Amino acid sequence: MVDYFLGLDVGTKNIKGVILTDEGKIIERKKIAVYDLLYQPRENYVERDPKLLWQKVVNLLKDMRYIDRISGLCVDATSGSFTQIDEDGNELYRIIMYNDSRAIKEAEELRKKSQKARDFERYLPITPTLVLPKLMWLKNNFSDFYKVYKILHESDYIVYKLTGETVTSPNVAGKAHALLDGLGYLEEAYSDVDIPIKIMPEVRKIGDVIGYTTERIMNEIGIPKSTPVINGMTDASSSDVSSGVFSNGQANVTIGTSLTVHAVVKNLVPDKHKRFYYKAYLNNLFLAGGFTNAGTPIFDTFSKITSKSLDELTSQAAKVEPGSGGLISCNELFGVRVPQSFPNVKGFIIGLSEKNFTYGHVFRSFLESSGYALKLMLDAIEETTKVTINDLRISGGASRNDLLLQIIADITGREVKAVYEPDAAIGSVILAMANITRKNLEKIAEKTIKIRASYLPNQEHYETYIKLVEKYKEIIFSLNKIFS
Repeated sequence: MVDYFLGLDVGTKNIKGVILTDEGKIIERKKIAVYDLLYQPRENYVERDPKLLWQKVVNLLKDMRYIDRISGLCVDATSGSFTQIDEDGNELYRIIMYNDSRAIKEAEELRKKSQKARDFERYLPITPTLVLPKLMWLKNNFSDFYKVYKILHESDYIVYKLTGETVTSPNVAGKAHALLDGLGYLEEAYSDVDIPIKIMPEVRKIGDVIGYTTERIMNEIGIPKSTPVINGMTDASSSDVSSGVFSNGQANVTIGTSLTVHAVVKNLVPDKHKRFYYKAYLNNLFLAGGFTNAGTPIFDTFSKITSKSLDELTSQAAKVEPGSGGLISCNELFGVRVPQSFPNVKGFIIGLSEKNFTYGHVFRSFLESSGYALKLMLDAIEETTKVTINDLRISGGASRNDLLLQIIADITGREVKAVYEPDAAIGSVILAMANITRKNLEKIAEKTIKIRASYLPNQEHYETYIKLVEKYKEIIFSLNKIFS
């Protein structure tokens, strides 16, 4: 009898479900939009309602034909997004999203008050998007903070609704100052800013069975009672699995709402410039990673305001020479992360003229901006870790844009491989299947993962882009002096 396994990916724009057979064949996939749930009441605030999010999950799973036949499941979601529940499981506040940067003052306060947090910046730079500064903000501004029983990351919240367990993994809790070489948190940092560590979920190993679905879930959704739920990872880390990135020197870039770089490394080497972080990964390895805002929101926004489809804009951008006729743009609408973390420096377009003020020029400059951010992050990781990234793979929704991937190859000067099945849900279902059946994860992945296309760099374009990357850096440093 064939066994079926479910992977559930809770992203910024969509929730995706994938069901895989124990032979590695995808037999069903569904998605439902959730972008309409985002709530931005003021600048730097990004939230969404956990109850409405859960209802979307329920609607999606109920609509899957084979949901009543699954033998296990795993959930991934956005990294660093979290909500709060009281002792009765009631949601107390909206989910504060990963790209919410309201806690600028609290991030500085954390750095000032906690020597341990400052020391830990070698592995996790302090930024307003981390969990701990946001908890400090909640304590200062949310009158019911004293009612908080547990803080749950988005994937933890979904697991809680399925099983009643309040558990996380060191990968999921990476932005909450989870330990890299153990199961727990940097407790001194929490103590230094008077945030009770007891409100954080228990940390268990990636791949552990952390709970079983309840009878209520069987009746409401159709998932068999007592189906094991596997402890998973964030959406970006699950995309690493779905991209076949398992070994030292391999790297996956997920380009969706954010652009996230994850390189697999053996050792933890501090980055003195605090440009990237580390996360726990599979097989006692680590991910040297950098989250940036240089993803697709600016593409979608430009498409909306011009009433041009992304395909139309890409076609026009393809006719423009490298360098976009003198335009240099920045996609990081919520604050730049590279060449250094400057929360006050946000998206820009510089160099407009009568000749380059066209849809094609502007859109190409946006595509190039994503490439510049990626190039700077890869350089930072290689420079610090001394690991040569010899296998660069691209996943996420934007990986389907051939022009973007060719621009990335030209800017980075290396071959780029586009993964055919880039969904994080596939990484989660592979993780579920491997840990429940005790089969080799990489062998399962080999049956499922395919490379859609490869892109080789144009040497002439690469030489042009080397100079432009330096200009991009200079502009950001100059703007930081103006806006800081």
